[in-house]
Amino acid sequence: MNEPPVSYFSGSADAREAALIAQAQGGDLAAFDQLVLQHQQAVFAVAMRMLGDRDEAQDVAQDVFVRAYRAFGAFRREAKLSTWLISITMNLCRNRRRWWARRKRVIVASLDDPIETEEGTLAQEIADPAPSPAHAAQQSEQRRQLMASLQLLNEADRTVIVLRDIQGYAYEEIAQILGCRLGTVKSRINRARLQLRALLDGTLS
Repeated sequence: MNEPPVSYFSGSADAREAALIAQAQGGDLAAFDQLVLQHQQAVFAVAMRMLGDRDEAQDVAQDVFVRAYRAFGAFRREAKLSTWLISITMNLCRNRRRWWARRKRVIVASLDDPIETEEGTLAQEIADPAPSPAHAAQQSEQRRQLMASLQLLNEADRTVIVLRDIQGYAYEEIAQILGCRLGTVKSRINRARLQLRALLDGTLS
């Protein structure tokens, strides 16, 4: 799949990052490696939430930077690099999930942190800082159900929940990543939150 176009980005990059980008586009591999170090954690985190599988997320994260390197000459220096990289990440995650669907692969949810939204934690009972062993086991199961519910969302809903409520991207950044209007992003997020809460009401009751 072709990489997302860079023409819809706006704003200016951080001065240090801008210098690294210029050096990397000039063929400096060490500069590109520095950019990878700066962004690899965020790329992996998004892939992990989208795929629910650590090994698959690591594979996707590696592929993101391979593809970014190949297309780096087309990246505009005034663009926000993180937004471009997450666009590539989302494309690769969509492709991976479609590949799974064709092979009827079962997605196994990862045990991970609870999901925070602007309205609070989706599963407040998970947040006990010092649970008893029995409560810890209950929290683990609730966490599993929470991540399973995230994976049950359709692709569009899961994408906006991951970008906004888990990774904390601004609405404007999400609009750039998805290539859609700001109002569309907000309505998608509201709908996705309702869908996820409905799933949680069924699994965490």
